[in-house]
Amino acid sequence: MKRRSSGSKGFIRSALTLSAVILILWVVFYITMVRMIRGNMRLQAETGAGAITQAVEEELLGMENAACDLAGLKGVAELAGSRTAADFYAKAADFLEANPVLPGGLRNDDCVVIFNADGLFYRLKGDLPNTLLKRVFQLCENGDRRTLTAASNNNTYIGVREEIHTGSRKDGYVVILTGIGRIRSFLEAYNDLDYLGVVLLSGQQLLCANKDVRIEELPALSEDALFTREKEIGLSGFKLFLYCERSFSGQVSFYFRIVMVVMILMLAAMILQQRRLYQSEVGRREAELERERSLLSLLKKQISAHFTVNTLNVVRAMVNKGEKEAASHICDELSTLLRYANAGDEYISLLEEFYVLRQYIGIMQARYPGRIKAEIEEEDFFDEVYIPRMLLQPLVENAIQHGLRGGSGTIRVSAAQNGGNIDVRVADDGHGMKEEQLERLLKEINAPGTEEDGELSHVAMRNIRRRIRMVCGEGYGISIRSAETEGTEVLLHLPAAKEKPDLR
Repeated sequence: MKRRSSGSKGFIRSALTLSAVILILWVVFYITMVRMIRGNMRLQAETGAGAITQAVEEELLGMENAACDLAGLKGVAELAGSRTAADFYAKAADFLEANPVLPGGLRNDDCVVIFNADGLFYRLKGDLPNTLLKRVFQLCENGDRRTLTAASNNNTYIGVREEIHTGSRKDGYVVILTGIGRIRSFLEAYNDLDYLGVVLLSGQQLLCANKDVRIEELPALSEDALFTREKEIGLSGFKLFLYCERSFSGQVSFYFRIVMVVMILMLAAMILQQRRLYQSEVGRREAELERERSLLSLLKKQISAHFTVNTLNVVRAMVNKGEKEAASHICDELSTLLRYANAGDEYISLLEEFYVLRQYIGIMQARYPGRIKAEIEEEDFFDEVYIPRMLLQPLVENAIQHGLRGGSGTIRVSAAQNGGNIDVRVADDGHGMKEEQLERLLKEINAPGTEEDGELSHVAMRNIRRRIRMVCGEGYGISIRSAETEGTEVLLHLPAAKEKPDLR
């Protein structure tokens, strides 16, 4: 009663302390989360900026490579070097007939044009209007960059140019143009980030954006945004302007304030409810732990005085025959087994459990020479997981006493990881059971009743099942497979605990 009263007072103190701490931490949490959300928004925006920049640069690079390859093809210099219109178009037709397939890196909607030094042009691909191409030639002549931008009929085109040379003489240009729609698709790929705005600029001209925005609105957006970023795209003259809208962050702040009020009310209700349930929960937990200890004590009794006396008789017989070293080894195994059975720890590593099994089987092999073989498979992870003590030894004992039933045979013990769980198998190649015997055994193991009811082997199995369910939960337990003359296999399904659970 004193322990329960102390626990109740401790619960009240903990609840009051928890309430105060939560109210304080909530403010810190709110501030921290808003900062984290803003930081995450910034990170996502920067990631998007990097992806968009890379996509645009790769697009332009592909066009540049195609233009460079085309400028180096045989016949292009001759074509560009023509000074009369008749000669220029005749050589263009001959070139296109000799090169029906243009270099890779071009899109279906790209326009490929060859200009000579006088402004004559021939479309190898595409159908852009003459007025636009004449304006493109002027951009090539007057610009010093390999990239260019031109507009026609409310459509904007961007492109790259490559000079055509004969020796040191410039004879013309190869120009590849594509619609701004392709670039816009890269920007709109990030429309799921509602707070992220991306604008592509060329000087003071807004080429495209993922939101409905005009260039004169950019200063106001920049001033009100959570953050902005400008990114030059290589040496192309294009620039990305990115901004993160503050309104999204403001909505998050509002929702957090609402949640804070709701949480305070829920916390108060939870404390009152938990206060009523605490006493019954403590009592139930103490009863379960006491029951688990009782079951463990009952299992330990299976390593009984009768087993110890029989083992000592074997030792005495060995000594009388002069097998002192073997007798000493059996004594060591018995000592290990008795220390194991009477240890206070309720959990043991799988490696230790298998070690104890070897000692136990060694004793049984000494008691029944030549009749029992053992195959125990150990894995590297055995020393990293813990299971409840005294689960496997009773199963091996049952396999020897009831599976082999005075005959000879092999006991196989192994364990395998199954996700976050452990499956331990104890199998024998003994007599096995008929179907009705197995059904009766399973019914008795799963039936309610006191720990003393039923056959001793069934009691051991039932206690193991109850311990597993009590300590590990309803998702774990024991299963048995058997067939007459084919042996029996017992499978334990356990959680793979990485440290010893505290059952106090």
